[in-house]
Amino acid sequence: MTLDSRLVNLVATGRTLVEKGFVRGSGGNISLRWDELCYISPAGARLDRLTSADFVPLNVQDKNSWQLTRASSEHAVHLACYRARPDAATVVFVSPPNCVALGCAGMSIPAITPDFYLAIGPQAPLLPYITPTTQALADAVAAQVVDHDAVLLRNHGLVVVADSTDSALRKVLLVEEVARIVLLAHAARGECSALTAEQIDELERVTGRYRRRPETETESTQ
Repeated sequence: MTLDSRLVNLVATGRTLVEKGFVRGSGGNISLRWDELCYISPAGARLDRLTSADFVPLNVQDKNSWQLTRASSEHAVHLACYRARPDAATVVFVSPPNCVALGCAGMSIPAITPDFYLAIGPQAPLLPYITPTTQALADAVAAQVVDHDAVLLRNHGLVVVADSTDSALRKVLLVEEVARIVLLAHAARGECSALTAEQIDELERVTGRYRRRPETETESTQ
């Protein structure tokens, strides 16, 4: 795909995120990587009103100067994700209501279905609350995306990294749906079962798809 076609696809993704209720007003930010540049949504932008020309180019590795005043206030998170994950082509930072609700309850999202495990991994871990737009938040997210494709931010939102914009959108949709199921299960019985290690081993054997398994996690899955 050309850069123009990828930006057009990212514009369409922004509209979908708003239509799904994952972003309100000028909240949320999206970006893609093109060579050494990160094209990110501008500060104060509504994701359903973007055009391809609106995205602000930032150098992933070098220091940026005047461009930062135009870029989303969460540009540090996007740049940190691209540095931590050379395979990442898209970063999405949104606030899906069910994900936010789980984060406020102090819960991460475990792999409760085969689809979730194959797309996301053993879990979407939960980071403790860190002030938005800070380098501390960017560093904490980067440390987690090394081993996870989705990270919950307590009382804030969800960050997803993926190898394409289409994949990033699918991951956001899946994580939010599983977050809703986890909430329903806790409402019904006070708990939600996750796939066991044995079930995951069998799933990997059958599918031939193996994922990284980090040794340590952040907050409780409860």
